[in-house]
Amino acid sequence: MPIKFILASLLLSLMPGPDIFFVMTQSIARGSRAALSVTLGLCSGLFFHTAAVALGLAALMAASPLCMTLVKIFGGLYLFWIGLCALRASKSGDKSASPNIKPSAQEQKGFFALYKQGLIMNLLNPKVILFFLSFLPAFVPADISVPYGVYIIFLGFCFALSALTVFGAVSFFGGYLNDVLHIGRYAQSKAFAWISALIYWIIAAWILFA
Repeated sequence: MPIKFILASLLLSLMPGPDIFFVMTQSIARGSRAALSVTLGLCSGLFFHTAAVALGLAALMAASPLCMTLVKIFGGLYLFWIGLCALRASKSGDKSASPNIKPSAQEQKGFFALYKQGLIMNLLNPKVILFFLSFLPAFVPADISVPYGVYIIFLGFCFALSALTVFGAVSFFGGYLNDVLHIGRYAQSKAFAWISALIYWIIAAWILFA
């Protein structure tokens, strides 16, 4: 078991970035269940990146500036569009932020919708592609007794499990804050919609320009 790799994966998962920021904001705003749906989507995307590294596709993509730029643009545009959808949903269901109303965004968005958001967000982040391309091969020992691609997949699974552990803990912590502060009752207010849209747009700018 590559203990050093797992420790490095846990530390990297804890570092500030668009993924953990997104999970935290979703959990505080919508509760732990919504954040866990997003988390599973984000972690599922890691398996695609792992397979791309194992098959050599990630190296081909990284060697093409045009390809990486297109991935970056599509990722930013997708998050910008999701932000616009949050504003449109607020206008179509115009409800005030009354403390007596407890609309749940989880009723508006099912598991699959949030899962898909996390998955697409991860797949359209070129920084994840480049990170996996440099990070995973660095931990492949010279004397492995299994094929190189198989070991890369094993490392990718370990990293995804580490990320799932960290993001899961963040989801439950943010969900606890949501329960204590009763933020969910304001989930359909216009102010909340603008905050959600700004969060999506900040992450979009993070991917495009960071």
